[in-house]
Amino acid sequence: MPLLALVAGCAAAPAWRHDLPAAIAEARAAGRDLVVFFALPGREQSDRMQATLDDPRVTAVLSDHGFEAAIADGKERARLYAEWVAGGEGMGIAVLDGAGRCYAARPGPQDPPELAALLRQCAAARSDLASLQALVAQPAVAPLDQHALGCRLLDLGCRVRAEPLLLDAAMAGVADARHRLARLYALDGNVQSARRWLGSAPRTPPALVTEGYVLFKERRHRDAIAVFEQALAAGDLGADRQRALLYLGKALHEDRQDARAVPLLEALAAEGTGSTFEAAAQHTLGHLRDPQHGHDHGAAGER
Repeated sequence: MPLLALVAGCAAAPAWRHDLPAAIAEARAAGRDLVVFFALPGREQSDRMQATLDDPRVTAVLSDHGFEAAIADGKERARLYAEWVAGGEGMGIAVLDGAGRCYAARPGPQDPPELAALLRQCAAARSDLASLQALVAQPAVAPLDQHALGCRLLDLGCRVRAEPLLLDAAMAGVADARHRLARLYALDGNVQSARRWLGSAPRTPPALVTEGYVLFKERRHRDAIAVFEQALAAGDLGADRQRALLYLGKALHEDRQDARAVPLLEALAAEGTGSTFEAAAQHTLGHLRDPQHGHDHGAAGER
């Protein structure tokens, strides 16, 4: 590639700004999405992630999909972190839309492929989110529309905004919202609430994936393996298929069955759709191969 083209490509990549209020104001004025990295300076994982924010895989997505980017101190901006990300200790990613509303979040560190995959997922969801938000803003909102938006936000990790939508949908009789709430609370580590909602949810294949995840969070790995395998055998999982494969691989590893876990995770990572689950599978494989490098069992922010 000619040198001038390389220079032009580098110039097009947005800079990670450190003035969060100004970044929010300018992104809103331009109607552009804003990616915020909440850092905890001095923490090894935070410093390592911050050093990779200019990785070409990340900057390419920021540039190609029109994102602005900012870095904030997770302690100094603890209120915003709690409002947008909620879980974790103050480090993570939040993505705001052009109106300044958070619609995606991931607590904890992300490798460049994981962050790039999340941002691609955000860009792909923009049109769908805009349509659903318009429906939910109507005076006579339909519970199914609340459920649809809640599920979309939950898939993007925005648990704070997803929770009231899914609660309203569940109370209005949308049965599928019950296991989605169980998944949300399990993501937060609140397995008691997760169990309560899961107990009243229909036992559909996606609900089995949620049950497997709750079992994984409870560290009942052998039981989780059986449920994930049952869900995958049932089929009709849609986007939950890769989630089930990822956590089946993780549960197999925790059960000391790496001979099964590794090829399963390798196959998932090689599927090539660019999903967050494929990136998380690759991340997990890296730690299995190099346990000294901070063995983190999180997946694309699902802790």
